[in-house]
Amino acid sequence: MTEKRDGQHAILIAAERMFADYGLHGASLRQISEAAGQKNTSAIQYHFGSRDRLVEAVFAMRMSLINPRRQAALEKLRAAGQTGNVRALVEVMVWPMAEELRPRAEGNHYVQFLSRASRERKLAIELAPSDFLSAWTDTVNHLREAIRYLPEKIAETRVELASEQTISALAAYEAQDLGSTGQLDLFVETLIDMIAAGVTAPVSSQTLAAYS
Repeated sequence: MTEKRDGQHAILIAAERMFADYGLHGASLRQISEAAGQKNTSAIQYHFGSRDRLVEAVFAMRMSLINPRRQAALEKLRAAGQTGNVRALVEVMVWPMAEELRPRAEGNHYVQFLSRASRERKLAIELAPSDFLSAWTDTVNHLREAIRYLPEKIAETRVELASEQTISALAAYEAQDLGSTGQLDLFVETLIDMIAAGVTAPVSSQTLAAYS
C-alpha cells in the first residue's frame, strides 16, 4: 500500500507541475507518468482513471489544506463581527492561497495550475468537490453582501474580478518564486490593498452610463 500511495503522490506532483507549465492539455498522460518516474505507461489510468480525475485529484490535494485554513480565518471574522469589512474578507480570500507559495521540497506550482485550469475550462468549478470550495463560497457571499449598496451588476462584476485577480496575481508571484525571497508578505498585503480598493472604489460616471 505504501508503494501505491508513493506512486499516486509522485503522479500528482508531476501532474501539478506539468499542467502548470504546459496547460491541462499540453502534456500527455504518458509524459506525466514519465516525469513521475512511473515505468508503467498506464499508471495514471490505474490510479486515477482519466485526465479529468487526475486534475480533480491535484485540486483536492491542495484544497484539502487550503479550505480549512480559509474556514478558520472566516470563523474568526464572524466571531469578531467583521464580515462586513471588505479588506478583512479579501484577506480571507487571498492569504490561505498565498500560503501555498511558501517553499516546499517538491516545488510550488499549484496556483499556476489553478490559474491554467480557471482560464482553460473553469475546472475549479467543474471538477472540484464542493466541500473544498465551501469556505471560498462563503467568503465571496459575505463580500457580495458587504457591497450591496452598489448596483447589482457592478457589484457582481467586481466580485468576479476580485476572484480572478486573486488567482492570477498569486500565480504570477509563484512563477517568480516570491515565496522564497522574504518579500512575500509585502507583495501579498499590497495585493490585498489593491483588490479591496478596487471592490470599494467609487463608481465612475462612465461605468454608470454603461450600466444604464
